[in-house]
Amino acid sequence: MKCARIATEPESATALSTLGSMVEARESHHSESDASSAWLIGGALLLATVTIGVAQPALSLIPLGASLRPALFSTALLVFAFGIRGFGSVTARRPLGTIALTLLAAWLLLGSVLQDIIASSFSNDSLPAGLMAFGYVDSYVKFALALVAVVQIARAGVVPARWKWVPAGVVGVASVSWLLIEIVSVGNTEGFGLGTVALLSVDALARVGGTVLLGVLAIVLADRLRNGS
Repeated sequence: MKCARIATEPESATALSTLGSMVEARESHHSESDASSAWLIGGALLLATVTIGVAQPALSLIPLGASLRPALFSTALLVFAFGIRGFGSVTARRPLGTIALTLLAAWLLLGSVLQDIIASSFSNDSLPAGLMAFGYVDSYVKFALALVAVVQIARAGVVPARWKWVPAGVVGVASVSWLLIEIVSVGNTEGFGLGTVALLSVDALARVGGTVLLGVLAIVLADRLRNGS
C-alpha cells in the first residue's frame, strides 16, 4: 500500500500542475479578451465622435445635443483609463495617468455644458469676455491634463513600443496648431484674415485627423491582441 501511495504522488503533482496551467491559460485568455474589447470599444467611440461632428450643427438645436460628442469622447477616455474588468488600461491603472485621463474626461463634458451656459447668458454680446476667458482656461486645462496623460501612457508600457508615443504626437500637433492661431490672432483687429482662416482649417484637420488616427490605431491593436500577434 505504501508503494502504491508513493507511486501516485508524482501523478498527483503532475495533475495539479496541469490544472494550474489550464487556469493560468484561461485567465490569460480572459485578460487578453477584455483588453482587446476595451481598446475596440474605445477606438469605436473615438471614431463615432468624428462621425457625429458632421451632424453637430443639427444636434446643437436639440437640448444638450451639443454635449453628445464630448460625452462619447469622455466615455472613450474612461474606457482607455480603466479598461474592462481591470484589463486594457493604457495607463496600467497607475494613479497619475489614470487620474489625468479621468479628470480630462470629466472636464471635456463639464466644459461643453459650461460653454453653452456662458454663451446663452451673454447672447446679446457679440464677443463676451466671459466666454473668451473660459476658452483660454479650457484650453490650458485640457492641454495640461492631456500632456500628463499621454506621457504616462508612454511610460506605462501597455501600448506596444512602436505606437506608445502616438497619443503624445497627436496632442503635440493639436497644441502647436492652436498656439499658432493664438499668435496670429494677437493684435488682429480686422477680424479673421486669410492666414487665420487657413490656420483654423489646419487646426480642425489636425484635431479630426488625430482622433481618427487614435481610433483606428486602437481598433488595429485590439485586433492584434485578440489574434495574439
